[in-house]
Amino acid sequence: MTQIIQMQHRISQLVASLPLEQKVGQLFMLAFAGQDLAYAKTLVADFHIGGFYLTDDNAPNPTAARLLASELQHTAALRACDAPLILGVDQEGAWGVLTQHTDLGPGNLALGVTDDLALTAQMYQVYAQQMLPLGYNTILAPCADVNSNPDNPIIGQRSFGASPELVSRHVATAVQALAQAGSLSCAKHFPGHGDTATDSHSGLPRVELDKKALLASHLQPFVAAIAAGVPLIMTSHILYPALDGEYPATLSPAILTDLLRNELGFDGVILTDSMNMGAMRQFYTPVAAAVQALNAGADMIMLSEEHYENERTDYKKLQAQTIVGVIEAVRQGELAEALINQALQRVLSLRYQLSSQLPETIATKPLPATQVATQAAQSALKLLRNSAGVFPLQQKQKSLLLAFVADPAGYDKICNSRGIGPNDPIPASSVLRTELERSPLAVEFWSYPTLQQQLVNGAPLPEGKLLVLVTEDYPLPGDQLDLGAQQQKVRQAVGLWREQVMVLALRSDAELAAYPELATYLCSYSSRRCSAIAAAKALIDGHL
Repeated sequence: MTQIIQMQHRISQLVASLPLEQKVGQLFMLAFAGQDLAYAKTLVADFHIGGFYLTDDNAPNPTAARLLASELQHTAALRACDAPLILGVDQEGAWGVLTQHTDLGPGNLALGVTDDLALTAQMYQVYAQQMLPLGYNTILAPCADVNSNPDNPIIGQRSFGASPELVSRHVATAVQALAQAGSLSCAKHFPGHGDTATDSHSGLPRVELDKKALLASHLQPFVAAIAAGVPLIMTSHILYPALDGEYPATLSPAILTDLLRNELGFDGVILTDSMNMGAMRQFYTPVAAAVQALNAGADMIMLSEEHYENERTDYKKLQAQTIVGVIEAVRQGELAEALINQALQRVLSLRYQLSSQLPETIATKPLPATQVATQAAQSALKLLRNSAGVFPLQQKQKSLLLAFVADPAGYDKICNSRGIGPNDPIPASSVLRTELERSPLAVEFWSYPTLQQQLVNGAPLPEGKLLVLVTEDYPLPGDQLDLGAQQQKVRQAVGLWREQVMVLALRSDAELAAYPELATYLCSYSSRRCSAIAAAKALIDGHL
């Protein structure tokens, strides 16, 4: 306790001694395009920023990541305020970085379906143990969103599920597991993105729930995260008219200060979601949004998706203008310096903790990452319908037809090297096919055009032949696969071939209600590689 008091006193003295430019700069967490290390160092040395949102675009492999993190922290150590930088990544399961070099497991939805807290803890410890040696000290997870809207275009597999109690259990477990492994965590997206039908990457969602309903549902996981000691909470760009009739959550004093800070008792760092997402840029200018967020109670402003602006404008100029604009707002009295000081006190308290979390100081025993991911994927696999008695597979069914229902053009959308998204260069369906091709199972693959042709022709399938239709979904920022078209093809196939049709879902089970006549449905609750392998194993073995 004495050490904590001494550290807080030291930080207070430091905050009081810093010029305004250095105070304001520390409250920004920025991204940069490509491997532009010189510019990143300029942001640290000249603009005094407090952290970075890092992606595969900045460091495409572990060696590059270690070098980048080391260079950035070395530059930060040369400043008067030598606190380590927050180096954050969206390593949350359904989304991730360095996916070719890490084991992300099946994602939160599959972990929630399994509902094994020990497994969730192990999976999140794996995330930390894979990121910390690279110097990435902050996992921007877990998602604390309760995915109550099955048509939610952006949360989906990123959520642990639709039950507030279940999500709360797993969020608290994830927060504790990351802390035990030495990483900072960040619960998101406050006060909840799960009941939306609009993706805030492209528009401004609106949730028509009153405070009582929110407290009974979407706020529960954040309460659990706070009780578990979560150090950061990320805001959402969502309108909650019952809480604030004017501003979305990121800009709302009623939501960030009155609710999160005062009522729920969160005393950590409030980090905005990326301020260059569509929900912000369509309605607010960059400087006005940043100033309003800080006035509302945010501690750090994140501009994590510069690629939204990189092709349309000079994002470096825009970043500089935003920081300078906030400084000017303080000088003009639009933003109280006392608020800046309070925010900086919280941010520096967090960042100085990182001194004891540098890669060489982490001594936790590494977990067998692939084994944990495999166990999680296999545990999540659920047979939700089996009215035709297909499972366990009989010998006569060991010869299968298999077709992928999603338009393969959609696979181009799943890899986004600038952070957000699943970022799997190979879709799960390709992994499934590879596993089946090298198995003893006799599988005839229908290409996408062949499936379309067969649906038009409607010729009967050979007696005893089982057609496995693979449906897919990925939590894509600002976009979706052809979900409606997939459902149409499945319904058409069931109408033609009845009990000879089985669906293997490399996704959630939200589509199942659309197939009342479907006899057999196997769901992985994930579009990750490990889940495709688990599904292939189930087909090869003939049972779960």
